[in-house]
Amino acid sequence: FLVMASAVRALDRLDAEREFLRKIAKIATAEIVSSKDFNVDWQRAAATLLVAIGSHDPDLMMEEIFLYFSGPTSALPAMLQILADFASAEALQFTPRLKDVLLRVLPILGSVRDGQRPVFANALKCWCQAAWVYIGDASSGLPFDDDVMSFMNSVFELLLKVWTGSRDLKVRLSSVEALGEMVGLVTRSQLKSALPRIIPTMLDLCKKDQEVAFTAAHSLHNLLNASLLSESGPPLLEFEELAVVLITLLPLVSVNISKDERSYISKGLKTYNELQHCFLVTGLAYPEDLCMFLLSKCRSKDEASIVGALGTIKHLLPRLLESWHTKQTLLVEIVKSLLEEQSLGIRMALAELIVVMASHCYLSGHSAELAVEFLVGHSAITDDDLNDINTLKNEYFQDKRFEV
Repeated sequence: FLVMASAVRALDRLDAEREFLRKIAKIATAEIVSSKDFNVDWQRAAATLLVAIGSHDPDLMMEEIFLYFSGPTSALPAMLQILADFASAEALQFTPRLKDVLLRVLPILGSVRDGQRPVFANALKCWCQAAWVYIGDASSGLPFDDDVMSFMNSVFELLLKVWTGSRDLKVRLSSVEALGEMVGLVTRSQLKSALPRIIPTMLDLCKKDQEVAFTAAHSLHNLLNASLLSESGPPLLEFEELAVVLITLLPLVSVNISKDERSYISKGLKTYNELQHCFLVTGLAYPEDLCMFLLSKCRSKDEASIVGALGTIKHLLPRLLESWHTKQTLLVEIVKSLLEEQSLGIRMALAELIVVMASHCYLSGHSAELAVEFLVGHSAITDDDLNDINTLKNEYFQDKRFEV
């Protein structure tokens, strides 16, 4: 199958005869349907062949796949995955045909059980991603007619009200991931009515392990972007309504900023970046409100909130430089008030913030001298010192070491 897929991809469009493509498409689908055992390796290879056929003749490939959408069949998950792969590989060819796909998928969705819901949700995610690629490439607006919009709204409601309430974590996570791609494609009125239900679901998943948290944070970022920065109208959420989101995310930032994760491509760092994207979107919509919120958290007694706030200010300062210019004095005062903190975690976050503030001319005169003294004084701390039990027992580091 892989060799055949490579050969089909290498064909010139003029040489790709329709009947020839139809024959090998039937070979691939027949092998998938006839198997009683689910063999991922060769089914993926057969899917690769069908995707290659679709790149030449998408209508032919879809006709072959749609044959297995009516009636119960064990091949349906594989067929959905093929359409998902095709959408990812050929977004510009898939998106104009999304209506035909949804016409066949919608009647099935209501009866899908938990075991197959992640497959459907993943396919919906890929189809929406293809639509975004199409929108970015097209000069016009949304390429959907009223029927497609109605279909999308129906799918959105089903995932939101039924699938995200599943007890199965995989179902909840895959549904939230799909909803994260759909939030910009449904109507603003539907999105606004969904916010009270979808935000708590996403925040709950953000508190899970790294793999789950990354996916949930990415979806939350998309949701905030669609809700706060849409060109179609004003923000759908007031800053006061965002408080629960910010309060929940701030301690998570302090966890995912941990230096214990050495690799720059670690999942923890990716999650940290997605969380910061959430704060950035909020800051673009409400720059002054967010600044005052973060400054207030720097004055709190909770170490995780302080570390999270310092890390977030460090991340946002270069990106909101103009909007935050009037807050320069307040930011400097916060830094000065934390110079005597004994928490190693706070000191580490503060040192990084000082470097960023200095590079953007936020520190001068006496405050700059204090910052330099702080940095020089902490430059003597080595990794060996941090791992040495005697150092940890020292009064200077007696509270808590900064780690996940």
